[in-house]
Amino acid sequence: MKHIQTEQFPDTFLWGAATSAFQCEGSAREDGKGPSVADTRPVPAGLSDTSIAADHYHHYKEDVALMKELGLKCYRFSIAWTRIYPNGDDEVPNEKGISFYSSLIDELLAAGIEPIATLYHFDLPDSLEKRFGGWAGRETIDAYERYVITCFEQFGGRVKKWISINEQMMMVLQSAIYFKKDMALKTQAACCLNMSLAEKKAFQACHRIIPGGMIGPSSAFQVMYPLTCGSEDIEAAMDAEDFLSWMVLDLSVRGEFPSSTAAYLRLHNAYPEISEEDAALLKSDTPDFIGVNYYASVTARAAGNPDPKADLFFFNSDDGWTIVNNPIIKTTTWLRGSYDPRGLTLTLRRINDRYRLPVLITENGYPQTEEPVDGVINDDARIEYIRDHLNAIRDAIGQGVDVIGYNIWSFMDLLSGSQGYKKRYGLVYIDHQEGNTGTLARLRKKSFFWYQNVIRTNGTEM
Repeated sequence: MKHIQTEQFPDTFLWGAATSAFQCEGSAREDGKGPSVADTRPVPAGLSDTSIAADHYHHYKEDVALMKELGLKCYRFSIAWTRIYPNGDDEVPNEKGISFYSSLIDELLAAGIEPIATLYHFDLPDSLEKRFGGWAGRETIDAYERYVITCFEQFGGRVKKWISINEQMMMVLQSAIYFKKDMALKTQAACCLNMSLAEKKAFQACHRIIPGGMIGPSSAFQVMYPLTCGSEDIEAAMDAEDFLSWMVLDLSVRGEFPSSTAAYLRLHNAYPEISEEDAALLKSDTPDFIGVNYYASVTARAAGNPDPKADLFFFNSDDGWTIVNNPIIKTTTWLRGSYDPRGLTLTLRRINDRYRLPVLITENGYPQTEEPVDGVINDDARIEYIRDHLNAIRDAIGQGVDVIGYNIWSFMDLLSGSQGYKKRYGLVYIDHQEGNTGTLARLRKKSFFWYQNVIRTNGTEM
């Protein structure tokens, strides 16, 4: 069956870029902001922490001016929970935090850029982590609900598109790192359930408070290939994809665990306790779209000794599957997995077939180590990567997938979760050097001007 590729993207396509609060804002303790787990985690010696980052908190007007110059149709940013409620569940919100995001939103709208706000992006209030064990405690559900209602009431008249939770599965997997192995899976399942219950409360509140409001999750989708055509590898890849990708999306859309994952959790005595009230809440509301963060595909084989050469997240392998390098797809210095634009087409088709909901690409980008040479950054590898993935999206649109927009990760160079400023994704270079030094000057990379033309021509010139 030969598919027809569309000649151009829809006229309504949202060309955007993305960031997250703890990676760009800086001012981690300024104007009443409380510490998040992103602020308090140990930082390797010599690397930068969240205290300065790109200093977007003080440079947001300059940054929005650059976004306008770039021609962005939308900007996906995140709201720092601890700027609104410093301890996660304070009696009253922090007015200075509300004022900052209100000013940012107004600046975006004045520039003709639609704001897309992420409610939770890896930066849980540290106080909730210490008092309740974070998402392992049911108290965090109530704190999250109160926080999102405040955001909807304060900003919902101007922000119509919202991301509930960014990459829930990444946080679920890491939630069990500090637990004994026999408790890890049970902890993961409990945290996953609590986050999904909280998300449903956000869906309900958004639809109740914001006329025309749209909300959805942002999933780090791991499209999974079997290493061989052997049935054991195929089954391992299916099981891994159910657990790593479909589990959180099925909870968001269908309100239940995938059948194979539920059976697996029960087999290991890890299926979480779900009350009748919980079950009703899970089924109560659905997202308006699916957000997809895609960087690379993943390959699995039947369980066994992990591949010692595989530079992959250590927590992806399990007693049911083993993550391995794909031997026929190129890899890069920083991309864990593979450079696989076609995998994005497959991802979009699979999500469309399963849910029949619009899809928003919430993250896609290319990391590399780079510094200016004579005041210029020729990031041709990034341009090639983005072009290949935009063509993959266009193919998916031609195959019937409703893709409503694309957000490059990232608009500017951000503080990496574990590599400081060694790994850069931005269209705009930030002069931030390790150890919180540098001028913080902004420099447009070659990819900035390339993407500017892509937006101007609605993707016809790439």
